[in-house]
Amino acid sequence: MMDRSMWSRTEPLRVLVTGATSGVGEATAKLFAGRGARVALLGRREGELQRVAGDIDGGAHQVVTDVADAESVRNGVRGAIHALGGLDVAVNAAGVASHAPLEDLDEKRWREVLDTNLSGTFYVAREAGLYLRRSGGGAIVNVASDLATMGVAGLVHYCAAKAGVVGLTKALALELAPHVRVNAVCPGPIDTPMLRSGLELQSNPLLALQQKESTVPLNRLAHPEEVAAAIYFLAVEGTFATGTSMAFDGGTSAA
Repeated sequence: MMDRSMWSRTEPLRVLVTGATSGVGEATAKLFAGRGARVALLGRREGELQRVAGDIDGGAHQVVTDVADAESVRNGVRGAIHALGGLDVAVNAAGVASHAPLEDLDEKRWREVLDTNLSGTFYVAREAGLYLRRSGGGAIVNVASDLATMGVAGLVHYCAAKAGVVGLTKALALELAPHVRVNAVCPGPIDTPMLRSGLELQSNPLLALQQKESTVPLNRLAHPEEVAAAIYFLAVEGTFATGTSMAFDGGTSAA
């Protein structure tokens, strides 16, 4: 068994991040890069990948990848590993969300959310996990949600997908132990472009924001950088953690 003790490494970590074009994925990629890691950005939008890479001192590798497509993931993860010269950490931050009452939750909407949030997480974790196990070890961090353990009307598909991510994390942690640690972070509401775009659809976006904040015991939304710090801890510093799902939700799941 090999204990990487990545926090004490002298050589740069090699990290791939999905969903790296905005929100938590972008913040995570920048945090790792700022702490000396070599980073591969995975996402669907080439122009946004270039923008994020341009914001990182020394740049970052860009790999256009659709996590909902298994073949695209195989090519994307392998391309990232080749560009980085190996891999130590994989972060699954890609995700989509949409509000749909049950009568409007057709197969297309169901598949869109499940394919990206759950299947996409599995595809990346499978490719990265098998490589990490062969190469000696590493860590995977999946971004789930406080809604993995809470139900919300109109978000049946999203709640189901994120609950699946937690179950996937636990099973993968056992299957890949002792060489690869697999954990999840479960954020509450995060101030991201995805959340803001949803609020803009409301008749009174400011009121909708205030109502969203009022559901959080800490009375505010999380910043993407705060979630990125939790991901970094699970990936690098929490070397005895595997199979865990860290609540990082401002108290939303405490009741």
